[in-house]
Amino acid sequence: MLHLDATSDVRAMGRKAFPDYNGRKFKLDNSGRAVGVRSYWSGGSRSYFVIVELATGKRMDIPENGSWFVAAVAPEGVKVEPGYVLVEHEYLMGDNGLTFYVNPETALGFLPDKVEVSEDENIVLKASWGLKNSYAGIKDYRFHESRRDHGITRGRWDTAKAALISRKLLNRAGAITTSGKNVIGTTY
Repeated sequence: MLHLDATSDVRAMGRKAFPDYNGRKFKLDNSGRAVGVRSYWSGGSRSYFVIVELATGKRMDIPENGSWFVAAVAPEGVKVEPGYVLVEHEYLMGDNGLTFYVNPETALGFLPDKVEVSEDENIVLKASWGLKNSYAGIKDYRFHESRRDHGITRGRWDTAKAALISRKLLNRAGAITTSGKNVIGTTY
């Protein structure tokens, strides 16, 4: 699962599927696995599904309470064909954003460019993703834990952090960006 920046193209695809969606949370699943498209409230959660044809932008609804419809058509779930996008709007204790399910053959148009990072940059990204900056009275907790676990020095940490900020994998405050999350997703 990749996180997508809310670029104009991504937002436009989201509006084709769900015209009223104004959020900024977008994900991409290009695994090619079958997706269960059952749509009903359960435990405070629900997902709505729409299929969009990429060539025409045509939107095709999947019936609500699709469990009966889908169970008859595809009991194991729906596999997305090349040239189509299955879009899920998920509510999981609140709005969880849109997920685009695409066939691996179609995925190239959606995938962000691959980003290579050094070992030190990888350490900084993982710490920025998984740890608070201050914790238990320790300021710069991310560095503290990374030094303990990986032996990184302050100079190497600062150099890697500056490089990540300049490449927009961390923001100016040192928080991980969407692009940084995707790097961790490929190296974690």
